[in-house]
Amino acid sequence: MVMDPYNFWDKQGKYGKLSANSLLGQFVVFSGDTEISRKIFNSNHPSKLKVVLHPNAEILLGKDNIAFLQGEKHKELRKRLLPLFTKKALSVYLAIQERAIRDHLEKWLQMPGEIEMRLVLRDLNVWTSQSVFVGPYLTEEQRKEFADNYLRLNEGFLSFPLNFPGTALYKAVDARKKVVATLGECARKSKLRMEKGEEPSCLLDFWMVHTIQEIKDAKENGLPAPPHSADGEIGNTTLDFLFAAQDASTASLVWVMQLLADNPEILKKVRQEQNRVRPNDECVTATNLVEMEYTHRVMKEVLRYRPPATMVPHQALQDFAVTDDFVAPKGSLVIPSVLESAFQGWSNPHTFDPDRFSPERNEEAEHGKNFLTFGTGPHKCMGYQYAMNHIMAFIAVLATNCEWEHRVTEKSQEIVYLPTIYPGDGCV
Repeated sequence: MVMDPYNFWDKQGKYGKLSANSLLGQFVVFSGDTEISRKIFNSNHPSKLKVVLHPNAEILLGKDNIAFLQGEKHKELRKRLLPLFTKKALSVYLAIQERAIRDHLEKWLQMPGEIEMRLVLRDLNVWTSQSVFVGPYLTEEQRKEFADNYLRLNEGFLSFPLNFPGTALYKAVDARKKVVATLGECARKSKLRMEKGEEPSCLLDFWMVHTIQEIKDAKENGLPAPPHSADGEIGNTTLDFLFAAQDASTASLVWVMQLLADNPEILKKVRQEQNRVRPNDECVTATNLVEMEYTHRVMKEVLRYRPPATMVPHQALQDFAVTDDFVAPKGSLVIPSVLESAFQGWSNPHTFDPDRFSPERNEEAEHGKNFLTFGTGPHKCMGYQYAMNHIMAFIAVLATNCEWEHRVTEKSQEIVYLPTIYPGDGCV
């Protein structure tokens, strides 16, 4: 499980729609069935299940991470974050996303020799996340320090759960403190700028527009400041978004590079559509994204065929009835498999086939319930539209401006966890 987690869980899934195991004395229930998995996702409740993600997750992300909150606290925070994903906000983010994609593509085209795409796409997404989430509030020096600390944070997430000086987890905890402090400072700067009535230019700004008004209203009425409005709290929550966006987006873009190179007929159709929608390589906008019907199918199929987060571990807070005839004991890990669901129902599910999402075939009408890439229920990913826009913008700009070849290695068809899934060779 430690050395090759993908194959471990792949073999676990072959035991049927519901199976059990024991890991280091922890009883584990594994769902390979969509209906059971949806029930697990929809049972995230203080009296039923809670998300645990990874043994190191709560140490690194904090107990108040949105993934771990439940009940009214979770609802309140999600409601507070809704203004971050309006059409206007997403349009602002899209312009930043496209600019970052074009800048990095230009750098890659100047690089000699082969490129391991996982590494450069990680850099692209670090830059994109920094620019979209905290915009103008990071200096160049802070950007570099932030990226280094984020890498340590990610390494700690994957490390053995030992937290003492010298271990990867210890270094990651220290890195997290520095990242949150930087993000808290960015929140302070954003509040000051939004108080002047300036236009929002990043995710933090769209959040602060509403937050400063709530703080003002509370003060005028003699009430305490609203929850999640202090700079440190905002820094913590912003880190949640960064962590959720970074690795998932990187994994998806790596698979875009590999799957389009390996399926030239699909890439040809993407290029034909881009030539029709953006004949002069115009900017990608919210308006022309809607016209990219085939590119949208490709994006959806990438997310179905290779969902970045293949499973989402939960813990049973009480004895939990997984099915009518099986109860997971309190304390058990209950794991819905997003990957197993992705291959259920669809025609030839192990084939990369964007046309399954076409109006003519419309397989999604019957099998869309098996698409659990963004989860479902109270903890469904809030940034799903942001993530899909990012992938579509990348496909559009890449297909229009680049020619590339995928060198197939003996590890190209292997899948590894890092902690999202990638080709074994990182896509060369």
